[in-house]
Amino acid sequence: MALVGSFLGLSEGLVFAEKAGLDKDKFLEAVRGGAGGSTVMELFGKRIIGRDFRPGGFAEYMVKDLGIGMDLEEGEEEVVVLPGAALSKLLFSAMVANGDRKFGAQGVITVIERINGMGG
Repeated sequence: MALVGSFLGLSEGLVFAEKAGLDKDKFLEAVRGGAGGSTVMELFGKRIIGRDFRPGGFAEYMVKDLGIGMDLEEGEEEVVVLPGAALSKLLFSAMVANGDRKFGAQGVITVIERINGMGG
């Protein structure tokens, strides 16, 4: 769940940068050294900019894994509300519905782009 949150944050940052007219490479450089930087940014930032969505794991498996996590959440006596996991499952499900089931997790940017009228 923490990993998908990092992909979402990076994807949203890159969509924001593009919509604001910023150079995405310069955006990554500016953010990477501060608190907004992450291993996901280091490993996938340039790949996302280059539209390289080759998987380490498939989006469809992210949906499955998040679903298992959500099922555990609902089955426990003490319910833990995980809104980020629910949002992530929704966005990765949209990837699968858009035909991008074999993209890696970094392909979630395509959903965020579509939401923002950017094609994707």
